[in-house]
Amino acid sequence: MKKSSLSENQLSAFSLYVGSILSGISFLIQLLLSSPPNKGEHIFTYYANQILLNSNVSMLSALFSFFGSIAIAFGIFSLNQFIQKKSINPLMNLSVFLFVISSIGFVISRTHDLLIIWGSPSEFSNNMMVEFALIFSFGLFYWLGIAGIAYCLKENEFLNNNFLLALSIASIFNFLLIIYTIFNVDPYDGSTLVPLYTGFTIGNILVIFFCFLSAKKLINS
Repeated sequence: MKKSSLSENQLSAFSLYVGSILSGISFLIQLLLSSPPNKGEHIFTYYANQILLNSNVSMLSALFSFFGSIAIAFGIFSLNQFIQKKSINPLMNLSVFLFVISSIGFVISRTHDLLIIWGSPSEFSNNMMVEFALIFSFGLFYWLGIAGIAYCLKENEFLNNNFLLALSIASIFNFLLIIYTIFNVDPYDGSTLVPLYTGFTIGNILVIFFCFLSAKKLINS
């Protein structure tokens, strides 16, 4: 049987590179198109309207997010296999499991962008609320997973220890921010989402850098 010329590490690295690029583009589109609603305006109706006003770009952003999330999830899953070959780490297994499950959850949450565009105008606000609820719920496990992954890789000296420590701390901070936001969000005050929005922005930038650095490390291993 002919052996594939593409190694496991190369495939994992390719997935991380492609996933981080696609997710980065989707993230950048969201940053450029989104702006905080005025105080007194219903948050979920406002963001649903933003999706409708930029429907084609929103659908493209959602597609990039779908493929990017799954590609990164596979890359992290394969990275875990690489780490486990060196030393068995149950915490790493748990963290990767949380990350993969939450990545699938984020894909499900972004499908509500399509429901907003295709659905009845009377339902788009509710679809936006469901999307936020899914992002919050899966986000808890997503950031916990990243925190655990970064911590375990730090123990293995896989990447720069200071960077991994910063990623782990930022992830825990986002986990706590989600809990805080769940209890304190005001549907008619966009400023109540600003701390979480800021934390997600910083966290996502760190995750994208993490994916690139991990891909480079896998190729050189």
